[in-house]
Amino acid sequence: MRPKLHIVTTGTKELTHLLEVLPAVVPYVDMIHIREPGWSADRLVQLIEALVCAGVPREKLIVHDRLDVALVTKASVQLTSRSIPVAVVRRQFSELQIGRSIHSLTEALETGSDFVMYGHVFATASKQDVAPRGLAALAQIVTFSKVPVIAIGGIQPENVAGVLATGVASIAVMSGILGQANPVEAVRSYREVLDQ
Repeated sequence: MRPKLHIVTTGTKELTHLLEVLPAVVPYVDMIHIREPGWSADRLVQLIEALVCAGVPREKLIVHDRLDVALVTKASVQLTSRSIPVAVVRRQFSELQIGRSIHSLTEALETGSDFVMYGHVFATASKQDVAPRGLAALAQIVTFSKVPVIAIGGIQPENVAGVLATGVASIAVMSGILGQANPVEAVRSYREVLDQ
């Protein structure tokens, strides 16, 4: 199966910027994670509905940590260690696509989610005070996880091949695409490597 490309919003851009950039990059990505921890539910809903109106497929949208927003917009949700537990959400909303952010093998084995996102794999500006986990740890997660694994953290076009060699289902990129002056050019460089 072809590896998938996820992008994750950086939490540093204005709504107007995201409304301009995300529809432009959506042809090149498989999923868009809306990760804006400082935004209100109202603002998140506004963004998602505007993206859908702009032609972004609703099934490509994943909301970070906000179950309420995911439910009312019919998007997927990405839960964290501080979110409502996956098992609780699953009992109440069995049809919802649920992801889980993990940072250890123990978490990978306990999630019960539809997919997991593991990182950070390489050094990244957003996690300067935490050592990267590396490819060996990622490979272990992939080996033991019962669900698809998305790798995140410091992934650049030049190190994608090493990440894919671990068997991950997807890679996720934040600033490598959405933090660049030309996000469309940046996303194309990742897409070219993934499609080789």
